[in-house]
Amino acid sequence: MSRRDKKKTRTDGSIEVVLSMWVDSLTLTFDLERCIRCDLCRKVCPKEAISLEPPDARGAFARLEVDEETCSMCGLCVSFCPTQAVHMVSRNTWKNTEEEVRPVLEVGGVPHFSRGMELDASLCPAGCDLCVKECPRKALSVGSSGVEIDRDRCLSCAHCEAVCPVPGAITVTRLFDGAIEVDVERCPADCDLCVSACPTGCYTAIPEGGVDVDPRHCICCGACLVACPHAAIDLTRLRLRSSGDGYSAVWSRAVDRLLSENARFLQQNEGNFLKLTEMLKGSRL
Repeated sequence: MSRRDKKKTRTDGSIEVVLSMWVDSLTLTFDLERCIRCDLCRKVCPKEAISLEPPDARGAFARLEVDEETCSMCGLCVSFCPTQAVHMVSRNTWKNTEEEVRPVLEVGGVPHFSRGMELDASLCPAGCDLCVKECPRKALSVGSSGVEIDRDRCLSCAHCEAVCPVPGAITVTRLFDGAIEVDVERCPADCDLCVSACPTGCYTAIPEGGVDVDPRHCICCGACLVACPHAAIDLTRLRLRSSGDGYSAVWSRAVDRLLSENARFLQQNEGNFLKLTEMLKGSRL
């Protein structure tokens, strides 16, 4: 074996890329059962090593592919995956150690997504489980201390916030601000691939043909775009909600590919604009 050896293994439930370096190794794993086949990892990959083949007419999931030779094992896909379906593990056989890593985050300049849904269980009325029933991801459950959230499943779709009867008990910060439209004239009467692909249930099939979309619950993930073979969906991401300002070249390129041109400019300059505003207020000009 060479000093650096890379191989890929695919099963029905996962794709695994392993980079071996004598006693050290990096393992990049895609959990295909958790993956929603959005296009975020494909968009942000700096090496364009990730691809998605659209589903067939029978409604099967889109097929995720990873080119192990092109992949640089940077871990950017791990940071941008909204369902925690991508993980990277570093192992050392000499020290017998194992830990999850995100190389890009460790270098700096790439912030996390925003926290998403915030729940104040103390405000929940006794016996209320409306949000639990409404969640399309089964991310909410009733535990001993009230309603509990599984953040690995939550996609910040705001179904829970919409149905909650108590203002302030649930606050949702979306992954993106954006807009989505469907040209129903392009939709064949027997096609509902976007309905099946949407992880938040914002699409509804119309009996007379086509679909209706509720933009309130769209997270702009792009799963419907991957699934639609008729170019009937127009998705615009206007702003990426992150936990801080990104400054690295990798981050700038990722934002560039995810957002429209004007939105990218606003996203990258928002932090500077806010700082300038505060300086002007402080100067009393």
